[in-house]
Parts: sequence; structure tokens; C-alpha cells
Amino acid sequence: MSLGSDLTDARVEAGLTLQQVADATRIRRTVIERIEANDFTLCGGDVYARGHVRTIARVVGADPDALVAEFERLHVPHPPTAAEVFESETGAPAERRGANWTAAMAAALVVVLAIVGFQVFRGGSSGSTAGNQASQPVISDTSSVTAAPSSSAPSTSAPSTPSSSAPVVAPPTSTAVAATGVTVVLHVTDHVSWVSAKGSKGNTVFEGLLQPGATKTFTDKTRVTLIIGRAGSVTLKVNGKDIGSPGAGAQVARLSFGPGDPTAG
Repeated sequence: MSLGSDLTDARVEAGLTLQQVADATRIRRTVIERIEANDFTLCGGDVYARGHVRTIARVVGADPDALVAEFERLHVPHPPTAAEVFESETGAPAERRGANWTAAMAAALVVVLAIVGFQVFRGGSSGSTAGNQASQPVISDTSSVTAAPSSSAPSTSAPSTPSSSAPVVAPPTSTAVAATGVTVVLHVTDHVSWVSAKGSKGNTVFEGLLQPGATKTFTDKTRVTLIIGRAGSVTLKVNGKDIGSPGAGAQVARLSFGPGDPTAG
């Protein structure tokens, strides 16, 4: 047995095709095919390969940690040498860059010394003007502040009478929004089905395989989004109304429901 064959066996046992796994994981089908053949060259590196293995394992119902550990055992990383890191970042061998770095440092030192000399030369004249500006604006600020309380005092007593009846209007709208929401009841009938459910903010509420007879209820204030790996084996009740199966057979269904939707949005 191998990592790739373990993923293949788990996918077949879950009743999922390569295309269904690709739709559910957003990983290209060709990449999944090569991973099941223990070829990770299309993954773009070990970091992406580990992520692909973990994602695919969750969809097909395998143990992600065990499969990632197997990948780590078979793909021991070999850190690059210092020369290889330098060439990958600069595009040139280290020995040819020595003279250029020396010249650049010398030029930078000359520029720094010139800036420091210029600032020292201007320091004396700028100090006297700063002292004059610091003493002037204080008096004008205090006069504007003391004038404000006298004008605001008579206005506080006038609006006190009508303000008692005003705040009654706002709360009913917020409670009406909270009372209305989305409730989706999902029931699995005859085959294992992979289901992903997200709320209105994109947060994952549930993701995994559901066995025949399982029932899941998903609620949100504004929206519930579903991806169902085997739509023909699932029935839905949305906001209290039965809408039946969202697809046929092993079809992958992508659905979104709002507060007023009895059917898919």
C-alpha cells in the first residue's frame, strides 16, 4: 500500500469520482490523478503537496494526519546551500557580486555624509524659527474653547420634551431581521455524500462525509451556502418547505439560500 493508493481506495469507497473530488477541493483533476499515482511534481512544491494531500483526504474520508505523515516520511526536505540561496535571490554567482557591493556601500556612505553635513549647516537657522512658532497659537485656542459652553447652554432645555417619544421607532426593525433567517435541513437517503456548508460571512459550518440516514440542520441570519458531492442522495427542507433532491445521482450541486428562498438561489 502507498499514499496514492490509500487515497484512491478511500475515494472509491466514498463513491466519489475524480471530477467530484476536484469540484469539492478546487484542485485540478490532473493533479489529483498524479497524486493518486504517487507523483507530486504538479503540486508546485512540498508545501502545496502537503496541503493537497490533507484536503483530498478530508473529502474522501481518509485520515489527513496519517497521510501527511506518510508524505513527510517519503519526502525528506533537503535544504539548499548558501550559494544556491544567493543565486536564487540575485540571479548571479556570489564571486561576481563582491566588487559591486563594495562600490555600492562606498557610494551610500558618501551620500549619508553629505546629508548629515547639510542638516548640521541648517540646524542653527531652523531652531530660532521653531521657538517663535511654539509661543503664539496657545491664546487663540483657549478663547475659542471658552466661548462654546455659553452658546450651548440654552439649547439643552428646549429639545428635552420631544426626545422622550422619538427612540421608540428604531428597535422593531432589528428584531424583525433577527427573527427572519435561513434554516436548511439536509437528510442523506441511500449513499454516502460529501457536504460543505458555509454561513453568510464565508465561515465553514460543516465539511465532511455524511452516512445514509444522517440529518444536518444549518441556520444563518442571511445566507446558507452548500456544496453537495452526491446530490441525488440528499433531500432538503428550506425554511420549512420540502424541495426534494437538488440533483440526480452522483451530480455535484452548489446551492445558496436566503431568508425568503424556498428554492435554490
